[in-house]
Amino acid sequence: MLRFRVLGSGSDGNATLVEGGGARVLLDAGLSPRQLAERLQSAGVDPAALDAVLVTHEHGDHARGAPAFSRRFGVPLAGTGRTFEALGCDTTRLPPLLLLEPGASCSFRRLEVRAVAVPHDAARPVAFVVSAGEAAFGHATDLGHLSRGLVEAFRACDALLLESNYDPVLLRDGPYPWSLKERILGPYGHLSNADAARLLEKGLGDGCREVVLAHLSRKNNHPELALLAAEEALSRAGRRDVRVRLAAREGTDWIAVRPTRARAAQRTQLRLF
Repeated sequence: MLRFRVLGSGSDGNATLVEGGGARVLLDAGLSPRQLAERLQSAGVDPAALDAVLVTHEHGDHARGAPAFSRRFGVPLAGTGRTFEALGCDTTRLPPLLLLEPGASCSFRRLEVRAVAVPHDAARPVAFVVSAGEAAFGHATDLGHLSRGLVEAFRACDALLLESNYDPVLLRDGPYPWSLKERILGPYGHLSNADAARLLEKGLGDGCREVVLAHLSRKNNHPELALLAAEEALSRAGRRDVRVRLAAREGTDWIAVRPTRARAAQRTQLRLF
């Protein structure tokens, strides 16, 4: 069985626990080592029993706790070489780093993780597709637009965690300086509610049954707006078989990822672009 549990979501810190194939991995470690340990223990997981911490990119809300957590609990870090360079990791004090470049995969027991390049203003950011047996889970936060490679990779997933960061009107009328607003709105910034909805309407794989909207901005979004945009998109696509939910800042309960026969009949043509 493959399942995941969000331990933190948003600018305060992001982390997602994934379990399957006899392994457990953490996707991002944007909380302090103490917070990560406490939330793992609340989920019934010994922090030292993790097989790896996989880092999407070096920004603090995704990686601030990664080096110290790795050092304290002896858990290897995995990610791109440029991410580790940007983090300034002292490799002499850490378990051996596992390099996972875009397009490559690595395995932890019977759990496989594939890195997918994403557009974001970081050194070499990635999304992840995690699979065990026939089940697959796609995880993408912090990306400025929906790239063809990401959409294609996510078509084979039975569950997704996807950024739905902001509402454009709230962002433009909000308190951020214009330079920051331009960064968020730009092609290497973040996904809006409408961007996430576009993937759900036109790019979702036929086998997907679970969608979690994550990394919602507290100042530039409202949970109701993100959920409404996603539900309306799924309704337009006739996808009443998909459950969509929000990741709270404190995370979620366990969510099971179950494969379906529908994946074999997935569309082969992208209509998203």
